[in-house]
Amino acid sequence: MSAHVRAARSAGPLPMSVVMPTMRADRHLATAVRSVLRDAVEELELVVVLDGLDPRDVDLPRDDRLRVVALPERRGTPAALNAGAAAGTGPLIARLDADDVALPGRFEAQRAEFARRPGLVCLGSSVSLIDDDDAPVGAWPAATGPGLAEALLRRNVFVHSSTVYRRAAFEAVGGYDERCTRMQDYELWLRLATTGELDSLPEVLTAYRVHPGQHSRNTPPWGAPARQVRASRLALARHLGRPTPVQHVENAAWSAAQALRHTGLRRSAYLRT
Repeated sequence: MSAHVRAARSAGPLPMSVVMPTMRADRHLATAVRSVLRDAVEELELVVVLDGLDPRDVDLPRDDRLRVVALPERRGTPAALNAGAAAGTGPLIARLDADDVALPGRFEAQRAEFARRPGLVCLGSSVSLIDDDDAPVGAWPAATGPGLAEALLRRNVFVHSSTVYRRAAFEAVGGYDERCTRMQDYELWLRLATTGELDSLPEVLTAYRVHPGQHSRNTPPWGAPARQVRASRLALARHLGRPTPVQHVENAAWSAAQALRHTGLRRSAYLRT
């Protein structure tokens, strides 16, 4: 992959790499970057991936914890995420979208949970919902505790921007599937669920921005991303010992729900809270 990388001056590997891809240099990007860097979190780096943006057009703060990966042409979200993860050095990879906000204490809380639970491979949290002007519009309480792998067979139980996952598990399953231009997070969780424990913290640790242009609201129930999600749901069902015919029924119901959401007849789960 051709990319220009400006590396942080910090020496040695860092325990947590926050990966933030973006296609736009706007006020939301500035807010998201500040939300990561404002906490004096030790051994943390922020990897901002400019997906087709010229670095000269992006005004980012000078900070030893900041790394910038500039992809010379647009590659799409899953490829940008893989590039950011590859540029990072931490054994934990945290996610934050370029229009969302990490709340104070988020990364320390999630890092502490990973230190406490060596079998944990992916951890989310509850999120608050904000609009384009940062005003609160609701909340999305995360599902927690045992059984999240089984719940993934029916729906996505994580908000992507709230998650942290172990690099070793991420690399073991092959990273983000670059065929999944949409729903790449859900498809990844389905594969990670075969490698270890999944959970979320009940605390609200991320502010998630809801607006009409979000990809998740416009994802069709056909095409490569939906096909790959259905295939990964079946693979996880087999891993968990669930009968394949039962999962085929669940997949049909999921596809129907996706169709209703795509046509506007059904709202996203986080908008129904």
